[in-house]
Amino acid sequence: MSSAASRRKKSGGSDEGGAYWMDTYGDLVTLLLTFFVLLFAFSSIDAAKWDALVGSFTGVSVMSVSPMSPDVALKKPIDEFGMRSDTEENPDDMDEQDAEAAAQLAIAASNLQALYEHMKGFAEANDINADIVLIADEYTVRMVFNDMVFFRTADATVLEESKPVLDKVIEMFRIAEQEGLYTLLRIEGHTDKRPIATLQYPSNWELSADRALRVNSYIRSTERLDKNKLACVGYGEERPLVDEDTDEAYAQNRRVEFAVETLPQTRSSRSSY
Repeated sequence: MSSAASRRKKSGGSDEGGAYWMDTYGDLVTLLLTFFVLLFAFSSIDAAKWDALVGSFTGVSVMSVSPMSPDVALKKPIDEFGMRSDTEENPDDMDEQDAEAAAQLAIAASNLQALYEHMKGFAEANDINADIVLIADEYTVRMVFNDMVFFRTADATVLEESKPVLDKVIEMFRIAEQEGLYTLLRIEGHTDKRPIATLQYPSNWELSADRALRVNSYIRSTERLDKNKLACVGYGEERPLVDEDTDEAYAQNRRVEFAVETLPQTRSSRSSY
């Protein structure tokens, strides 16, 4: 008699009823079923059930925090011109840092509307031929001049006859600065996409950057604006207003813009060319 049969006989079992392998098989199937149930539960996890599960293993009370949905993450804390969002948190539930950020955005939105009205009214009253554009989602007002107002073709020297216009623009921003309406004034140079190749300007980028720099230098020389709020940049042909190959489109794309921001500026963002 084999040793296995001897053990079964001693334990009182019989060869006919001893399907021991089925016990192991049943345990395996049960474990697999439990495993797949857990996988399914994880795919649509319930916060309360997850807390109970973790607590049963660790013996520590836990609290789940629901992830922020994309709609909530992209929702503006402040609507255009300072209107508060309907889904805004209760101020009592906000920590000090969040409350400060919300307050700064509220001030920036209020200043944006006041700045736009000030610039538009000043330009009309002083016959300044420029487009005033409000960009609410960037908290920015843009004042757009055709390049021929300040420069000759393919040149970056500020025209003498344009300086009275610049003086009016400076006065407009001086008043806005006194009233605390903006945090950064950025002068931008733009060209059309036709290539330029001269000894002084090998590309449109150099031309646009030099034009922005010359206007910035003139403004700084008057010492009427806070120099810490001034910056300049050249974009060349990279940001056209009109993407067409016509003389009218080229004329629109050759421009100087004053981008005036109302959002609080960090030290790293206060850079100038």
